[in-house]
Amino acid sequence: MLADVVAPIRYAVRGGALATDLRRYKSERGDTAGAALAAGRLRELLARFLDGHGGEVWRAAGMPAGPSAVAVVPSGQGRPGAHPLGGLVSQSVGLPLVRLSLQPGEIHARGINPRWVRVHTPVAGGDIVVVDDTWVSGGSAQSTAAALKLSGARRVAIVVLGRHVHPDDPRSRALLDAAGKEFTAWCPPEPGPFVLEAGQ
Repeated sequence: MLADVVAPIRYAVRGGALATDLRRYKSERGDTAGAALAAGRLRELLARFLDGHGGEVWRAAGMPAGPSAVAVVPSGQGRPGAHPLGGLVSQSVGLPLVRLSLQPGEIHARGINPRWVRVHTPVAGGDIVVVDDTWVSGGSAQSTAAALKLSGARRVAIVVLGRHVHPDDPRSRALLDAAGKEFTAWCPPEPGPFVLEAGQ
């Protein structure tokens, strides 16, 4: 029931430019100008990635014709109203939006719980791309993928704006040390994205 493919666009190192944008674009602290600038950069990042590498992701996921719809991982933070990622995605991806919501009383606690998400749009037989802003454990995105598959989706590809990296985590520290000091600005090399098969 996991996604058929996961494609992080970039690493988001805590304290770096991408991690800052991922925090700022959905900030509710009144910095509307800063939030708008951050959202613009993220929108451009997503659009550029899909334009250049979307085909590779769809092929890896077994979607020869590409996805038929897009879904946005719901916010688990109890945010009132629409999540700003939905607007960002709708401006970058020319696909129908699958409406999702959180199931009251359900949690995933960084694991996978397909009951965490309610699917309100028919998806039977469809190929869906799921967009998430930040991947920490992957529980939210994979719970969303599982819920979509249980609702009849045929294939699911997850595209993540930023794969979270915390420098204080020993495993992350080893990665950062190996990559060198330029890592905070680093993104996947051409010609394609990192593509993780289900289970990796």
